[in-house]
Amino acid sequence: MKKISLTLFITLFSLISLKSFTQPVVALDNWFNRETNPKTGQLYHYLWTDTAWSGYSRWGEIFKGKGAVITTIEKPAADVLKNINVYIIVDPDTTTESKSPNYITPEDAKTIASWVKKGGVLAVLANDAPNCEFTNLNRMMSQFGITFNHVTLHPVPGTNWEMGACTNLPNHPLFKDVSKIYIKEVSSISLTRNARPVLVENGNVLIAECNYGKGYVFAIGDPWIYNEYIDHDRLTPDFENRKAAENLASLLLEKVKKYPGAPGTFKPLPKEKTLQAMVLANKYFMEKWPDVGKTIITDRERPSNIWTRGTYYEGLMALYKIKPDPSYLDYAIKWGEFHKWGLRNGITTRNGDDQCCGQTYIDLYLMDTTKKERIRDIKACIDNMISTDKIDDWSWIDLIHMAMPVFARLGAVYNDNRYFDRLFEMYMFTKTKHGDNGLYSTKDHLWWRDKDFDPPYKEPNGRNCYWSRGNGWVLAGIVRTLEWLPQNSPYRDEFVKTYREMVDALLECRRYDGFWNVSLHDPSHFGGKELTGTSLFTYGIAWGINNGILDPKKFKPIVEHSWKALVEDCLHPNGFLGYVQGTGKEPKDSQPVGYDRVPNFEDFGLGCFLLAGSEVYKLK
Repeated sequence: MKKISLTLFITLFSLISLKSFTQPVVALDNWFNRETNPKTGQLYHYLWTDTAWSGYSRWGEIFKGKGAVITTIEKPAADVLKNINVYIIVDPDTTTESKSPNYITPEDAKTIASWVKKGGVLAVLANDAPNCEFTNLNRMMSQFGITFNHVTLHPVPGTNWEMGACTNLPNHPLFKDVSKIYIKEVSSISLTRNARPVLVENGNVLIAECNYGKGYVFAIGDPWIYNEYIDHDRLTPDFENRKAAENLASLLLEKVKKYPGAPGTFKPLPKEKTLQAMVLANKYFMEKWPDVGKTIITDRERPSNIWTRGTYYEGLMALYKIKPDPSYLDYAIKWGEFHKWGLRNGITTRNGDDQCCGQTYIDLYLMDTTKKERIRDIKACIDNMISTDKIDDWSWIDLIHMAMPVFARLGAVYNDNRYFDRLFEMYMFTKTKHGDNGLYSTKDHLWWRDKDFDPPYKEPNGRNCYWSRGNGWVLAGIVRTLEWLPQNSPYRDEFVKTYREMVDALLECRRYDGFWNVSLHDPSHFGGKELTGTSLFTYGIAWGINNGILDPKKFKPIVEHSWKALVEDCLHPNGFLGYVQGTGKEPKDSQPVGYDRVPNFEDFGLGCFLLAGSEVYKLK
């Protein structure tokens, strides 16, 4: 009795808390499935909290990696269901599994159907005939035209994994990029009304779905993707159940029409709040770094004109354009003057990281073209590069942001196509030549950070490794180049095409809380809120809206949602920014990331944040 009371307390506490969430809520049933471990007496089997092979902890991590909130509920009363968006019922108990099963009553069935009809998303993962209570489950499921049959398909003795294999997979979101799955001992499904098959094998329906009112129902006759069979703990590497589990999570979340805080369902931050957030974050940094020339000391000492600080000044200049505070301009000019408008490693450097500061140097030169010293060294550096035939310098994608906009600015300032020609040659070499076949995936429309991460390198879930901030650098680099590229440039179409492809790809892997994970295609690999990649994507997409490339009806709610998340979830009252992944080149670097965790460099994250805010501020 004490255990049940504690569980009930936790459930009620969770539901009270859920009312304040601005993310979709995914609830797992622990009423109809309520088994206790005979050894420990604790609730277990198909639960988020069960980390053994019998649990759903890994699938829960996938949902969380997509920005959803996971919880567990007991009896699904109407006042409970109204606070959740996705409800998952798994393998309702038989008398063999529980001495006193909580059967699905007619009242439960009516309540659940009413909730689905209003827009709820129901997923039922049943079991084969001997292991699942079908009578009452089917009474509920018949409302949706779905009935689980008293049969057992795919019996798998021992480790004969191929007996549970499905390879003839249909063109359905559940099986995107999936060629082989494993389902063991599954019941078939009979369909009526508007229910439709998803996976059929030898005339037997194994997976089905239906729309019901404003809601959606998914059904499979097996618990399927619990910990034992989601990865390769036991299965051979050719099975792709994890990819299917990720796809199922995405499918269910995409069926959620509305949730508190969803794009288009909330009030975006007013312009004054956006500006206040930018000013506050910048004030924190300027007060912490009053000496513009002070060296940056982390694992070693570095000058303050490296790329991290250069990125900050890009953001500061963007802030200055919408709030021309003389102290901002003075801060930037003093920085350039301290460094004598020079580059780390001088004018002979070919390293794009060294050249990042040149973007702000040139911007400040254009504010006073009598100050030739502001542009002297960065021009000399780039001139040294275009005087040679070497075009393979940008061997990691960060440099598309660090250096390419410098070439574009010089081309515009001096009306000299040589800078445009060379930036395009170098960009295309990075895109199509570096690594095995270029660092841009023509299939996924995202970028590998460098040759070390293109195939066959994979993330833990078996998918390609696309680092969030690396792709953010590219998106920002493209838009900051397009700003200066002549309208009649022969290179504009290529940049706009790749930009559009990237934006569409990014929307597919965006979290439901407005953020992007550090690993764009593996939500469980250090998944969670992260500021820099999210800020760069928000900046790049907002820029596309403001410059007539993207449809504001589709994309404006997205960037407003992400910007609001950045401000409300990352910005501290004193202006410090949380959830910043420090320096690195892949998802695992500078981890963990957190609200209170101070990154090794605070400057470039702020720069990304200011760039995003500046473009969101301009939205009409």
